[in-house]
Amino acid sequence: MQDAQTYAEIAEVVRTYVEGMCQNDAAKLRAALHEKACSIGHFEGGLEWESREGFITLVAEAVKEPDLSPWHVINAISVVGDVATVQVEDIWLGMHYDDTLTLLRHEGRWQIVSKVFFLRPAG
Repeated sequence: MQDAQTYAEIAEVVRTYVEGMCQNDAAKLRAALHEKACSIGHFEGGLEWESREGFITLVAEAVKEPDLSPWHVINAISVVGDVATVQVEDIWLGMHYDDTLTLLRHEGRWQIVSKVFFLRPAG
């Protein structure tokens, strides 16, 4: 069983990730995402498979007006040793996503090493 501190640290990384994405804040995204992290999922009929820097570039090109109060909810956190998975819903550019984040505790801190996303259909 993990302690409340572990869950709080993981939730903070998730918040930093969502804020970085919604506010077009590359520094926050780099803090939350490991340098070798990737973002994977289907978007507009194609498969996106972005590196961390590719994802940051995608965000920079897409976000024209930062969302200063982005919405997200963590539905589940599972921790086994130094690995965690997080199910999080968020709204990005008016679209509702379900993200599965894998985090690794490395060099004393949690970082997202992969993100697999599902874009919920409108309606």
